[in-house]
Amino acid sequence: MKNIYLDYNSHTPCDILVINAMYDVWSQPGNPHSDGHSFGWSKQTLVSNSLATLADIYDCFEEELLFTSGATEANNLAIYSGIPIAKKMDLQADTILTSHLEHKSVLKPLEIAASTYGLKLLYMDITSEGTIDLKDMHNKLEQNNVLWISCSMTNGVIGTNQPIYQIAELCQRYNAILHVDASQAGYLDIACHDLDVDFLTLSAHKIYGPSGIGLLYSKHLQHPDFAPMISGGGQQDGLRAGTLPVPLIVGFAEAARVLDDSKESEAMTLKQLSDALLNGLRKSLTVKVFGDLDNRHPGNLYLAIEGVDSIQLLNNLQPHIAFSLGSACDGLNREYLPIMKAMGISKEIAECAFRICVGRMTTSEDINMAIELISDKARRIQSS
Repeated sequence: MKNIYLDYNSHTPCDILVINAMYDVWSQPGNPHSDGHSFGWSKQTLVSNSLATLADIYDCFEEELLFTSGATEANNLAIYSGIPIAKKMDLQADTILTSHLEHKSVLKPLEIAASTYGLKLLYMDITSEGTIDLKDMHNKLEQNNVLWISCSMTNGVIGTNQPIYQIAELCQRYNAILHVDASQAGYLDIACHDLDVDFLTLSAHKIYGPSGIGLLYSKHLQHPDFAPMISGGGQQDGLRAGTLPVPLIVGFAEAARVLDDSKESEAMTLKQLSDALLNGLRKSLTVKVFGDLDNRHPGNLYLAIEGVDSIQLLNNLQPHIAFSLGSACDGLNREYLPIMKAMGISKEIAECAFRICVGRMTTSEDINMAIELISDKARRIQSS
């Protein structure tokens, strides 16, 4: 029996076009920072061309982009370098806003930064549909002197898209720095200048590119107080030391290009597949989906089957179907997720919740088989 992968929010496999773009680069000699010979020039040309592609797709200048090892590093760098800059821009500001929609690579650095600089860290309310409560955000901006807001563009667990342009408008009105984690937002239009965001992070392995490469966009990279986390080699204008991984950079640019060319049609296909999966399961099971059903990652379903413990279901389906309880960083952690609490979902229902995400390589046959296997195992658990 074929094993079916339905965990694309966690990791997307490299597209064959990406693999082909990287293939020859792996065996080419030369360091892009060796500017004394043609091998180094050749590698630097590949980096420059990739930067131009990414800057065009994400609506920014090449000098506003910084390569990192992934979105986790990019989020950390944005927060640890950006909050001191924000503090200098407004010495009276003393509050950070975020929400439980954020990834741990945002929430943990925010906790540390708040403690380090003596700032208040407040969490914005989340609606029952899984989006930032704009009324509560406005109230908190009115009642506090806010210097920084971190907000995901698309949540990686329940899959909901956030009203990011309205959030950006509020940030501009109240002179708050905005940091956006866009690593899960590949099917949205990510336009840094149009959004007028201060910091934005991306990851290649969420858009069918290679693991180990990410991007930080910031209009503040040239600020004299922007402090690198990795020093020593002077690469990337001294903002992040380390030899650039040229094959991964080429792969990232190609993955972004492929998705940019096909995102509308691909989003429609993924929505059709996820709808078919949900409708198929609902033929024999009582299924609850969390978050806005339309304004979400097109392949994502965060759902619960009544009377079925999610860990038991996942274990009973191994090795034939791969999905997850939530973020890969949480593993099989049975913690009552703060995002579920914030949405008003009980612990009992939360223990039945799991995340399924279809992707570019998912077929209709995969969906039909998944419906059959999940339905069968769920009914067995319910009757046991």
